[in-house]
Amino acid sequence: MSEPTSSLLRCASRSHVGRVRLRNEDALRVDAAHGWLVLADGMGGYQGGDVAANLAVDVVLRSLQRDAGVPRDAEAVARIARRAAEDANAEIRRVGVLRPELAGMGATLVVGVFLADKLVCAHVGDSRLYRYADGRLDLLTRDHTLLQEQVDAGIMRPDEARRSRYRGMLTRGLGVAPLLDTDIAIHPVREADIFLLCSDGLTDMLDDCEIAAALGDGGELDEMADRLVEAANDNGGRDNISVILAQCAGVTDNDDGFA
Repeated sequence: MSEPTSSLLRCASRSHVGRVRLRNEDALRVDAAHGWLVLADGMGGYQGGDVAANLAVDVVLRSLQRDAGVPRDAEAVARIARRAAEDANAEIRRVGVLRPELAGMGATLVVGVFLADKLVCAHVGDSRLYRYADGRLDLLTRDHTLLQEQVDAGIMRPDEARRSRYRGMLTRGLGVAPLLDTDIAIHPVREADIFLLCSDGLTDMLDDCEIAAALGDGGELDEMADRLVEAANDNGGRDNISVILAQCAGVTDNDDGFA
């Protein structure tokens, strides 16, 4: 199984401080040549959230690079993605011990690794992965929050959870505990599919219908990314807003990355 080349994986990314926050505690990295997308959100209320987010994306990319160039199937890449998230968790905790002013820092994480016809996702926290296809937006991750657990248990309706002041209370995150429970999934990829990775600064301001509308207006990925950020800011911009959009226009053999 081989990756799409950089010319066949189109990407656009944006990260905006929003209307309220004084600094941006989100971080993202895109390596279209290898098909690697990484987004992290420094956990609100923790010192050093921006440090944790940048550590997360840097460590994940280094970990992916370490295992690049070796023949892999999707299941093997899933194991590599899980290990990359675990490496990021360990590094955030290590730096937190060495620098007392950063003790307790943490981050969410969503990682996408494109293969020829599949997308491997690693996910911790409430940053999300969506697929937009045929006019329909599907959420491919499940938030690791107390409110999501209440929704799953039937205690709260999804619309109530969106309005709750406690929606940012996480049950999992990088840097929180020595052992990390990472959700891993493998999704099929079609040429027309658009994949969205985003922080909760987008999804707290826009519901899924509004996100779908912004993507459904069409245009280039850069235009879509701009529309999403602008709409989130127009709705209040209460948090940092980060988005990565990716679309695979075709596949071809490539000896780089996970082949």
